[in-house]
Amino acid sequence: MSNNRILKVLLLSSILSLPFYVQAQDEGPVPEGTNWGQLNSNEQKLLKRFENRWDNIPQDRKERLRKGVKRWQSMSAEERKLAKKRLHRWKSMSPEQRKRIRTRFQNFRALPESERQKIRQQRQWFKKLPPERRQKLRKRWKNMSAEQRQNFRQRMNQRREKWKSMSPVERRTNRDKIRQRIKTNRHQRQERFRR
Repeated sequence: MSNNRILKVLLLSSILSLPFYVQAQDEGPVPEGTNWGQLNSNEQKLLKRFENRWDNIPQDRKERLRKGVKRWQSMSAEERKLAKKRLHRWKSMSPEQRKRIRTRFQNFRALPESERQKIRQQRQWFKKLPPERRQKLRKRWKNMSAEQRQNFRQRMNQRREKWKSMSPVERRTNRDKIRQRIKTNRHQRQERFRR
């Protein structure tokens, strides 16, 4: 892979905060005035396209680039493959889509850690759903107005709080009711389809 593509993957991973579980230790900030020759050989190899203008790059960007190199080096082959795939998807987006994603990312980073953790858990739950179910939920969400989405979020928060306050027995009873309702609805749909 060319150095240019590697750099793009590194920058994209910084922007989107890819969920890599292996992280390199931070060696601290690049000392002020660090010149190209002071970078180690791996850093120079991956940042080759910046060699001629390294001295003109702002210090904070140098630090981000070096952290990106460390992250890239700590990735497994599978993680690198995922990063390349995400880069390809990023490159295919319009400038408006990229701007929207950056804004969402900034909003996400501004949330308290507990809120970010909830969002990560919800995303994991969603990813575990069967593809048809995910597609159905996406379609339903897209068809909602902003007001309907807000009402939905409020209802879900209320249900979550209610669930937290339930005893294990109440939760089990509730699960059984939900399963029965799903089973009944499925049966009704099948009966309508047979007619």
